[in-house]
Amino acid sequence: MEYGRIVTFEQANELQGVFFDIDTFFNFVQDINEFYFLFLSIQDENDLIQTQYAYLLEIPLSLYVPPIN
Repeated sequence: MEYGRIVTFEQANELQGVFFDIDTFFNFVQDINEFYFLFLSIQDENDLIQTQYAYLLEIPLSLYVPPIN
């Protein structure tokens, strides 16, 4: 099972492709219900703490269910 943070369409649209450090950018993935998920590694979380995007770390983790292809 995978867990990620659910963001709004507006957040995903605004932040998609934006770099939050020198070599890492936001990439959102839709689940089966078309919710936008953000997946972060521990290193990504550490890198976000000191940025304007730290508020994303306050979003609780939710279960990601991949879309059926």
